[in-house]
Amino acid sequence: MTSRPIHVIDAQIHVWKASTPDRPWPHDAIEPQRAEPLEIPEVRRRMADAGVAGALLLGPTWEGSRNDYVLQAAAEDPAVFGAICRYATGDPAAVERLADWRTTTGMRAIRMSLNRGDVAGTLGAAHESGFFSVAERHGIPLSIYAPGRYRLYRELAERYPALKITVDHAALDSIETSLSDAVAPLKALAVYPGITVKASALPCFVDEEYPYRSISEAVYRLVEAFGAERVFFGSDLSRLPVPYGKLVDVFVDHVPELSEDERVLVAGGALTAWLGWTEPFRG
Repeated sequence: MTSRPIHVIDAQIHVWKASTPDRPWPHDAIEPQRAEPLEIPEVRRRMADAGVAGALLLGPTWEGSRNDYVLQAAAEDPAVFGAICRYATGDPAAVERLADWRTTTGMRAIRMSLNRGDVAGTLGAAHESGFFSVAERHGIPLSIYAPGRYRLYRELAERYPALKITVDHAALDSIETSLSDAVAPLKALAVYPGITVKASALPCFVDEEYPYRSISEAVYRLVEAFGAERVFFGSDLSRLPVPYGKLVDVFVDHVPELSEDERVLVAGGALTAWLGWTEPFRG
């Protein structure tokens, strides 16, 4: 049990609105994670119940490459919400505008989803447009979901050594092996100081009762490899198969092998420092 309050910041929550004629989803949208949209009022209630002080919001792929909802929430309440934005990474004109990315109120990072479709084509276009070079030059944090593609992360880190990369969902997408073993391949990426890991959606990859011992073991492995300053708690709330509050409890009260300072970092301190997001800790 921790001896002082821990400021919990969730590294990823998808939020979206229903498809309407005025705000339609793409015609080829994938099936959403749940039938009812997860909107900001519900997120606020569930965060309050779970003891979560802040969260990074991300529009899901089924809604298309839009950022209006997450940016609006982050602009209206920057002490609680930050926005991970989708971006036209292969468009040279869009890439030119990245020099002024900090003027977009609430924007904290850019997300690349490299788990389906033409991954090689998307990467090639991003290299050709200069996206990665510009992101490196201007200190733009990237959240990249490329499950199992450890070579992809390694090659980016070697080609762009100052690029800030977060490995989303610990690069997981199946439950074929134990969670602690499944995160083991990430250890080889820890030698690159520009790589961090989002310990998010972990309950999706286990089948056990609270307090989910394998999640604690996975966190230990990640912290041992990367240090607590490069491991971030996250829920991926819209598909979370366990009570939100119980997952938070695991990171706060059921990782006894971590020091109090390490728990503070993993629960939110490391994430906000990595992003330069100071608002959640003001006042």
